[in-house]
Amino acid sequence: MTQDSPTTATEPADLRLRRIARVVSMVVIASAVVSVSVVWSQVQRYPRTDDAFIRANTIGMAPRVYGQIVELPIRDNQFVQKGDLLYRIDPRPYEVALARAEAGMALVKFDVRALEDTVKVSDARIVSSRAEVGRAEADVMRRRAEVSAAKARADYAADYLGRIKPLLEQQFITADRVSLAESDLEAANAAVAAAEAAVANANASLAAANADVVSAEAERKRAQNALAQMGETNVRVAAAQVEVEDARLNLQYCEVRAPMDGWVTNLNTNVGAFVQVGSELFSIVQNSEWWVMANFLETEIEQIRVGQEVAVYIFAYPGHRFRGTVQGIGWALFQANGASQKTLPDVKPTLNWVRLAQRFPVRITLEPFDPKYPYRMGGTVTAIVKTEGRDPILEQLGLIGSPFKANAGEFPASGSGPTLVETAR
Repeated sequence: MTQDSPTTATEPADLRLRRIARVVSMVVIASAVVSVSVVWSQVQRYPRTDDAFIRANTIGMAPRVYGQIVELPIRDNQFVQKGDLLYRIDPRPYEVALARAEAGMALVKFDVRALEDTVKVSDARIVSSRAEVGRAEADVMRRRAEVSAAKARADYAADYLGRIKPLLEQQFITADRVSLAESDLEAANAAVAAAEAAVANANASLAAANADVVSAEAERKRAQNALAQMGETNVRVAAAQVEVEDARLNLQYCEVRAPMDGWVTNLNTNVGAFVQVGSELFSIVQNSEWWVMANFLETEIEQIRVGQEVAVYIFAYPGHRFRGTVQGIGWALFQANGASQKTLPDVKPTLNWVRLAQRFPVRITLEPFDPKYPYRMGGTVTAIVKTEGRDPILEQLGLIGSPFKANAGEFPASGSGPTLVETAR
């Protein structure tokens, strides 16, 4: 009995250890089950991704004219308001070009007035020449009538002479009477010749008058073509006006102002630098609109809807939550596998042991930021979408915190851009 007593004494201790081990095991298993349930519930209820970045609209500021920068009142990372002067290019060459275009415009207007006067003079000359043609035609008709009358008198004189010559042989009339008749015939023939010459002169005058009409009409047409008038618009004046407007526009392009409120970024130039047309000198990050481009797995986007609330955590501000709203979900991704190479599809050989889910971009609109916590384009964030339905049970019981609920004092309030101090700078 005395030898068995130690063994009997150790049995209750082993039993207690086994009981403690069983309790600890049950607690560990229960904790694991609860942890898995919490993680599963959170993931299923709140799709999240760390593959997300802050975005904003940017405008690359590139000059529209070539020249040397003579004024640069901004500095890198400065906030500018719409209409603020960004830089000025030497305007003198473009002022000269504008003066030259305006002088050309004045010369064109003088030429147009001279051509208009030429057209008017040609019109008057055409009217006068056509009147002269009318007079010449009337003179031709009159001269032709005179020719007919002269021929009639000549015919009468010839007939009279033919009738009296036989009478002279019979001595019924004197020789003087015959001589007089012969003289009358010669005079009548001379009158016919003179009348015909007058007709020829009248025809020549008529031809000259017609030629003058043709010449005046040709002169008017040349002047009208040179005038380049189309309806109410004179093409020459319009072309000169375009040159003036182009020169004036280039002069205006020498002064570049901010097209929107935002921050100057990546400014790498200085006064005196020569700039080329279209070469970006810096960019402006727009202040009025910020969003997050979050890439969610395609297995998660079924739960995501436009208008859902999103908790956004920016890596630059640990512990601070920002509010967002789902604006839209991307409809397409570029697929390198199967993309066309020339006219044939390029399909890569793959093994289907593992199939990876694609990620689709979800655009999340952000509220305006507090000046103490400004957004920065390209910043990394974690985005958690609050889908529809009941919150996880453990959140309702208060056992875990919700990423969508926080003390207002802990997180920044909504703001609208930079502070007055930053603006004044």
